[in-house]
Amino acid sequence: MRFAARPGLLRRLLPESLVRRHAAGDRVELTFDDGPDPESTPVILDRLRDSGVAATFFVIGTRVVKYPRIVERIVAEGHAVGNHTTTHPVWGPAAGVASILRELRGCQDAVRGVTGVSPRLVRPPLGRVPPGFLLAARRLSLDVLNWSLDSGDWRCRSDGDAEVCADETLRLLLPGAVVLLHDGPAALAVLDQLLPSLAAPSVSPAVEASRGGAASGIL
Repeated sequence: MRFAARPGLLRRLLPESLVRRHAAGDRVELTFDDGPDPESTPVILDRLRDSGVAATFFVIGTRVVKYPRIVERIVAEGHAVGNHTTTHPVWGPAAGVASILRELRGCQDAVRGVTGVSPRLVRPPLGRVPPGFLLAARRLSLDVLNWSLDSGDWRCRSDGDAEVCADETLRLLLPGAVVLLHDGPAALAVLDQLLPSLAAPSVSPAVEASRGGAASGIL
């Protein structure tokens, strides 16, 4: 596989009670990181709306402030918004709780300022979970969600790459998957193949699964 991949052994060793990587039952959860993006996110939202699918967008606080209307649309169309920090720092194993709390609180405040609601889910940059991150997330009552399938869209550099990425993602997709995508053009190629293959009621926003309830906006 050149693009799509499942997490390595070390990440799989973390218990799901601390870092969730799978959806409830046979559902598939589509998640998008690093947005909102003024060019790609609206098109992604169009695709999801046309397919009747709800997803979760893990947003960066500085981008929320810069593009509030896109975040408003995400929520208005039935998607969940998760915390992906304020500035997307790359933390090492010894990252301090105080600095992580500042990053998470900044994103919480940005999303709440735009939507009136604070995120309930958080995803660390690059999926890295140092001990301080778990402590900070717990202090803010945030559930940590990573993924069970990385589409690899972030590695794509051409239309040909995106087609291979989409094919690989579809081949590795299993019931109960949490799929990592990004707010970028390569995600559109993956969605074009992925969305038609998912039968109702198979797709839910991650926040609904974290509540243990039925999803809104599912296929």
